[in-house]
Formats: sequence, structure tokens, C-alpha cells
Amino acid sequence: TGESLPQPRQAGDAVTAGTLNVEGALIVEVRALGHDTRLSAIVRLLERAQAEKPRLARIADRAAQWFLLCSLIAAALIGLLWWQLDSSRAFWIVLAMLVATCPCALSLATPTALTAATGTLHTLGLLLTRGHVLEGLNQIDTVIFDKTGTLTEGRLVLSAIRPLSTLSTDLCLSLAAALENRSEHPIARAFGRATLAADEVVSSPGLGLEGRVGARQLRIGQPGFVCELSGCQVPAAPQDGGQWLLLGDREGALAWFVLDDRLRSDAPALLAACQARGWRTLLLSGDSSPMVASVALELGIDEAHGGLRPDDKLHVLQRLHKEGRKVLMLGDGVNDVPVLAAADISVAMGTATDLAKTSADAVLLSNRLDALVHAFTLARRTRRVIVENLLWAGLYNGLMLPFAALGWITPIWAAVGMSLSSLTVVLNALRLTRLPSAPVARAPSVTRPLPA
Repeated sequence: TGESLPQPRQAGDAVTAGTLNVEGALIVEVRALGHDTRLSAIVRLLERAQAEKPRLARIADRAAQWFLLCSLIAAALIGLLWWQLDSSRAFWIVLAMLVATCPCALSLATPTALTAATGTLHTLGLLLTRGHVLEGLNQIDTVIFDKTGTLTEGRLVLSAIRPLSTLSTDLCLSLAAALENRSEHPIARAFGRATLAADEVVSSPGLGLEGRVGARQLRIGQPGFVCELSGCQVPAAPQDGGQWLLLGDREGALAWFVLDDRLRSDAPALLAACQARGWRTLLLSGDSSPMVASVALELGIDEAHGGLRPDDKLHVLQRLHKEGRKVLMLGDGVNDVPVLAAADISVAMGTATDLAKTSADAVLLSNRLDALVHAFTLARRTRRVIVENLLWAGLYNGLMLPFAALGWITPIWAAVGMSLSSLTVVLNALRLTRLPSAPVARAPSVTRPLPA
């Protein structure tokens, strides 16, 4: 789990339940059942992490309860006082006090803002599944990213072709695509549709493909496997990152092909937003390839670790918590589930596994990372609106209470003032429904490789 490419397995190697056998037949000896499997261990980590998750207090509701209690006590005392002074006015003054100090605006201050902000995020493609996300985003100081399928697109594309013979780049691509189109391996999808037809294609698991295109016998895959066909020496492999495949025939090597899991176009903007806020960024991936360090370097991520198991990721998160950090986790795989459950705020990609979505606090339905950037900004706006609403509600109730107690306000005007204060809170919260300006339309990504 977490690898960007299928991993070869030989006789005697361990395989994990729930993984996909890409090609070839397997005879598997079952070593663990039910509770003892890797998937069950991940679920246990999820349950333990969820049990340790902190709960945030509902301050506004508690404040409204205490204010209501104090208002009732004050109304009773003022009523007794007015009964002694002027019994004919006592009832109407107490009624005006109760109407004027009704904590409607105070009770609406927080939920209206949260509801408006939640609706806006849903429109942008971010579905909140737990109520503490907007409040928690204002406390975050560390972000953990998964790589495959999160910062990258999770699918391989051809990024370069380097011919080694007199054949043109287009012809080399056509020959390679003819072979790969007869394979169900994930790598084959990167070559697109073939303009030539291949016959007698044979797959050698973990090595590559061999077949005939016209009168030319070809191989594509691992360099040693390809060069066995002609008996030539293995050409020097390029030093660039990515997965390199060699194409050759009976005359020798023809071309190098590089496949890469391309970064999402909006990943740099997300990392820039995190860095602008002074947040620490980490990349934790199950992928053991050099691509982990390459992605971290390209995006400017502070710390990167590859080849991690689910419990390894959880240990990193627990270490961050011991340092007093508030952590946001963004992931999509089963191996991310324990960290998603234990993080202070967790977001699963829209293409994530069902288990990852269930354990996350929010789901990125649009699969666009720029929705998170908007969420960071909207969380701060939401906090500011909540503070404004609470200040207004407190100021209104604080002023109306003495006016009503002095008999300066009739019950009718108290009802009008109470309604206007609640309406003011609601209208202020509706400012959060304004969507950010639409991004400039981007041209579609070009996946056709260019000659190096």
C-alpha cells in the first residue's frame, strides 16, 4: 500500500490481503486470518486513534445557558422591586425584560456562521463530516501529506522519450504502444492507443513484454530483459527521476521511456498557502521510490519519509502531538486511515477508499486541492464573523437589560429589537456564502511525451 508502481514478488515473499495481483498466477499460503491480518491491524489502529481524539467545547451554547439563567434571576429581582414601587407596571416591565434579553442572537451567533461556511465549502467541493473542522483549522500549525493520489495524480504518464538509435521518437512510441496495448499492467495505460498492431505478445512478470510488430521482434521493460534479445550491453540509464523502461529489438536498444506520477497542478498553491501561514509540512508515504524525495524537493516540503507502514505514520503523528503541535492530515489510502483518525483535522481525497473517507473529518469531493486553500481563508473569516456576532449579541443584550429594567422600553419595542438583533446576526453570517473569485480557466494537461 502506498507504492506508486506495482512491486514485484518472488516465491517466498509475503503478500498483503486486499492488494491487487496485476499479472501472472499466484499460489498463496494463508498465514493469518481475520483478526490477525494487516487490514484488521489497520482497523484496530483506527479505533484506537478515534478513541484518543479530543473534543472541543461548545462555548457559545454554554454562554447562552448562563446568560438565560442570569436574565431570569434579574427579571425576578426587578419584578419584586417594581412590585414594591408600582405594582401596575411590574408585569409589563418584567415582560419587556424577558423579551428584550431573549438570547436568540447569542444562540444564533455561532451556528449560523458555521452553517453558512459549511454550505460554501460544500459548493467548492469540500464536504465537512464533523462539526469541529472550521474551528480546528484556525489552530493548525503542522500539515502531513500523503504522496500517491494526494499530491500526485496517482496515475503514470510518459514524461520523456530518449531514442538510442536512428528511429524517430514517434516511431519508438508507436512500437512501444503496440506492445503495451496488449497488457493489462497499469504502466500500459501511459502509452495511449497504438497505431500499429503487435502479435504473439508474451508477458514476463516483473520483467516486461515481448512481441512482434510487423517483421520486428521487440521487447520492452527491464534493461537486462530487453538486452537479452540482441545480446547487447545495457545502455547507461539516465539519471533523471521516474520509472525508466527500455525498448529494444534483435539489433539492440532502441529508446528509453520515462514514466512518472505527475504532480497535481494545484499542489504548489496548496503548499505555498501552508508556508505563507508558517505551518510545518511533512510528506509521509508508503512509496519507497526516490520520487518521495523528488516531490518534497519540488514542493518545498520541510520533511519527507518514504517506505512507511501505517503504524510508522501514526508514530510520527504521535511524536508531533507530544511536541504540542496541531496537525492537519491529507490522504487517500487505507494505509493513511490511522493517521486520518488520530489527526486534529483530517481530509480525505474524493477518490480515497471508503475506510479513509469514513475516518476523515472532511472529504474533498472535487478532488481539487485549491478548495483546501479556500477553506483555510474561510475558517479565519468564519471565526471573525462569530466574534462579531457574539460581540453584537452581548452588546445588545447588555444595553437592553438596564433600559427594560428602568421601564424605558415597552414589550412591543423589546420584541422589535430582539427580532432586529437576530436578523443582524443572520445577515452578518450570510456574508460567508460569498464564493471566492473563480480561477482562470486552465488549458487541459498535455500528457504526450516530448523528446528529451
